[in-house]
Amino acid sequence: MKKGCFVTSIVLFTLLVGVVVYLVKYKKDSFKEFAKDKVIGIGLNEFHDKLKEVKPSVYKDSLSTQLDQFVSETEKIPFDEAMKRIQDIFDEAKFFIHDKEVDSTDYNHFKQILEKYERPKKN
Repeated sequence: MKKGCFVTSIVLFTLLVGVVVYLVKYKKDSFKEFAKDKVIGIGLNEFHDKLKEVKPSVYKDSLSTQLDQFVSETEKIPFDEAMKRIQDIFDEAKFFIHDKEVDSTDYNHFKQILEKYERPKKN
């Protein structure tokens, strides 16, 4: 390798590392917000695909509606807290649909879990 090529590659590599460090240090919030929408959307789509395998019932539709409302409310909060909430809720919901059936006890338990994350109403 020639001296000129080596020096040029070192300078370009240093600039590239500097740009990456700057973006991570000062612009990570914009990346988080962009990623939050994508991650939540992918997770919700996967959950709806699994929900299609469950036997049709009123509780299945209600569970899906409640989950959609929860996700739309969760999009308004910060990234880290939103990811924790979504992970907890999806884990619980997967547990309820593992037997391919959603009954009233499953639905009521799911509602109680969602209520844990609701904001208290102002007087």
